[in-house]
Amino acid sequence: MDYVKDSLAALPADLVAEAQKRFDGQDPAHDWQHNLRVMAMCERIGREEGADMEVLRLAALLHDIGRAEERQTGECHAEISARLAGVWLSERSMTEVFISRVQSVILAHRFRKERPPHTLEEKVLFDADKLDSIGAIGVARVFAYTGVIGQPIQSDDPNQHTPYKEYTWKLQRIKDKLFTKTAQKIAEDRHRFMTTFFEQWEWEVTGIR
Repeated sequence: MDYVKDSLAALPADLVAEAQKRFDGQDPAHDWQHNLRVMAMCERIGREEGADMEVLRLAALLHDIGRAEERQTGECHAEISARLAGVWLSERSMTEVFISRVQSVILAHRFRKERPPHTLEEKVLFDADKLDSIGAIGVARVFAYTGVIGQPIQSDDPNQHTPYKEYTWKLQRIKDKLFTKTAQKIAEDRHRFMTTFFEQWEWEVTGIR
């Protein structure tokens, strides 16, 4: 089953095209392919969990459209994305109530103590976005982003951020922060792979293997 094609086929083509333009020039950890992976995972998890797919698909499509502006202004990209989504969906004659639901899902995909996910659709997008940070894709993304921001992949400086530190500080904890049973099940294999990779990494850099 091709969840990406299914999700894209259910969305307005002009809206997909407009969203895709917002990813021009984005780094490889947050590019259009990341967006497509999140959309596919939302399609899979959302169906299994019984989510409102119309709301969820639009929120997944638009959840990161504010990232380019975030780099310029420093404002949270979730806030920007929700605001833009409101404009774009209003232009397509969607109701205020429906738009508000989509915006709420977008706003909740970045976990903050003052606004954790509450509805099923919010939890699904949150989980889908976080799943893309672990497993083989997660490992690739953390190393890719390290290169983008000019950080070393290894350092003896305890204050220097590296992919391994990102793993120990954040990535290894993600599977325990997921909300839906479907995502938790998917996370098991991804977490196991990622843990094995970074164990091997630590052995190699210390000369054990």
